Parts: sequence; C-alpha cells; structure tokens
Amino acid sequence: MTQRVFNRRNFATLAMSLIPLAFGGCGSGDGKAKISGTVSFDGQPIPEGYITFTPQGTGAPDAGQIKDGKFTLRAIPGKHRIQVEASRPKGPIIPSMGVALREEYIPARYNSESTLSEEVKSGGNNVFEFNLTSQKE
Repeated sequence: MTQRVFNRRNFATLAMSLIPLAFGGCGSGDGKAKISGTVSFDGQPIPEGYITFTPQGTGAPDAGQIKDGKFTLRAIPGKHRIQVEASRPKGPIIPSMGVALREEYIPARYNSESTLSEEVKSGGNNVFEFNLTSQKE
C-alpha cells in the first residue's frame, strides 16, 4: 500500500511539472513582443507605478509595474496608446486604516486622457523612454 501511494505521488509530481512545458513550450507562443524602458516625472525616475500599452484597434491592454523608473512587459505588436499611473502618500497616516491617503500625481494627459503612443515591433528593439512633466507642453 505504501509503495502504491508513493508511486502515485511521483506520477502526480511529474505530471504537474510537465504541464508548463506542454502548454508553454520553449517560447511564449503568445505573439507578444518584449517591451522595456524608463519613465521619469519632472526629471526623476517614478518610484512605483504602472504603465499600460493599449493596442489601437483590437486586443486587450497589457500592463506592467514601474519600479525605480524602469518597466518590462509583453504586448502584441502594433500601435499602442500609453498610460502611466503613479500615486504617493498625501497627508498623515490614518490610525484606523494604518495607511495615508494617496493621490495620483501624474497629470491626466499621461493616463486617462493620454495622447502618448508607441509602435511595438515583433522581434524588434522595443525600448522606450517616457519623460513626463508637470508643466503643460
């Protein structure tokens, strides 16, 4: 009985470890291209935030975390609308919540009303630099 349970466990472990290979293969196979880059605001790297690449036409948006002004993600090739979001603490910590309220400090022209756009190329060099400012351009 103990031997049979041990063999079933080995089989289950082996089967679970092979699932990623069966569905993922060696590459991603999702048709998406790797994207990386930097995001600054008023000359300083954005400490934490999110960047979203939304394809113009059809397709779901792809988002990635911004950390210390850098980001990496994958998105389908083509023209994309770019949105950048970041918030910071506003005021003191609220004792009942244990955190401070946060404010979105990136102007709407870079997120909800963004006119930023970039072309993502399949197999190309998709490294982008976004230098955002608080001043209207």
